[in-house]
This record gives sequence, C-alpha cells and structure tokens, in this order.
Amino acid sequence: MTKEIIQTIRVEGMTCSHCEANVNRTLLKLEGIEEVVADKNTSFVKIMGDEINLSEIEKAVTEIGFQYKGVV
Repeated sequence: MTKEIIQTIRVEGMTCSHCEANVNRTLLKLEGIEEVVADKNTSFVKIMGDEINLSEIEKAVTEIGFQYKGVV
C-alpha cells in the first residue's frame, strides 16, 4: 500500500463555487491525485493522493486561468 500524500497549495482567482469546481475537476484528471478540495474564501486547495507533481499542478491551474501561488 502506498502512503497518501496531502499537500495544500494557494490558488488565486477563484471567486465562486464554479471556480472551485473547475479547479477540483481539472486537478482530479492528473495522475496520482485522488481528492481535491478547493476553497475560494481562503484561496487554498487541499490535494490528496499517492503521487503529487507540483509542476503538473501549476501547469494545470494556470491553463484554466487561475494563479498558482505555491505551497502553503
């Protein structure tokens, strides 16, 4: 059994629940990510999975129009 990794990043530009859903949906498509919880109020995105590639996450977040601000 692989160890689950939990990582929190900051993503700016989320203003509504649709934005949160867009970030969740996009990141869940990445390999190794099992759960994503985006919060527009804090700009935090909690990511859980067995493989978390921050450069892939940054690319995906940027491609959908949000600003990746790094690990919290």
